Amino acid sequence: MSEYNNPQQMYYEAQGSLKSYIAKVFVHMGLALLVTAAISFFGCYSFVNGGLFYAVLSRASWLLYVVPVAELGIAFAMGFGITKFSPAVCTLLFYLYAVLTGLTFSVLPLVYGLGTVFTAFLFAAVLFVSCAAIGYTTNVDMTKFSGLLMGGLLALVLMTVISMFVPALRESLFIGYFGLILFLGITAWDTQKIKHFYMSTTDGMIRDNLAVYGAFQLYLDFINIFLYVLRILARSRSRD
Repeated sequence: MSEYNNPQQMYYEAQGSLKSYIAKVFVHMGLALLVTAAISFFGCYSFVNGGLFYAVLSRASWLLYVVPVAELGIAFAMGFGITKFSPAVCTLLFYLYAVLTGLTFSVLPLVYGLGTVFTAFLFAAVLFVSCAAIGYTTNVDMTKFSGLLMGGLLALVLMTVISMFVPALRESLFIGYFGLILFLGITAWDTQKIKHFYMSTTDGMIRDNLAVYGAFQLYLDFINIFLYVLRILARSRSRD
C-alpha cells in the first residue's frame, strides 16, 4: 500500500518545498520594501526639518548622481554574481539597493504630497498582488510572451527618452498607462519564473541566490508599478 502512496507523498512534499521557497522570496521582497519605506520616511522628515539628510545633500549634492549609478551597479552585480556570490552577499546587495532606493524616494512626498504617495502605494499593492497571484496559479507558460514583454520594455525606454525632448508626450498619460500595463504583465511572468528557478537546480547555494534574485526582480516590478500609478494619479489631479 505504501508503494502506491509514495509518489503522491513525494508530490505533496515537493509542492510544500516550492511553497516554502516562494514564501521566502516574498518575505525578502516585503522586508526590502519596508526598508525602502522606512528610509524614505526618515529621509523626507529630515528634509522637512533640516536634519541629517538635508545637511549632507546641501554640502554634497553630487551624491544625487552617485546613488543612481550605485543602484545600476548593484543590479548588474546581482545579475552576474548569481553563481559566484554567497547568499549572504546577494542578500546584502539587495538590501543595500533597497536603502538607496529609499534615499531617492525621500523627495516623493515633497513633490507629490503624502496623500498621493500613500494612495499610489495602496493601488500598486493591490495590482501587484493580483498579478503575482495570476503568475503563480496560471498553467499558461508565460515565457511565450517574453519577447512581447521585452519588446514593450524597449519601447517604453525609447518613449521615455523621447519624452524628455517632446513636451506633448511628456505631459501625456499614455506612457504612464503603457508602463503600468507592461509591468503588470512582467510581474506575472517574474512570479512564474520563481517556480522555474526552484526547479532549475538542486544546488542549495544557487537556489538561495535565485530566491534573493527573484525577490529583487519582484521588488523592481513593484517599484515600477508604484511609480507609474503615482505618475498617473499626479497627472490626473493636476488636470482637475
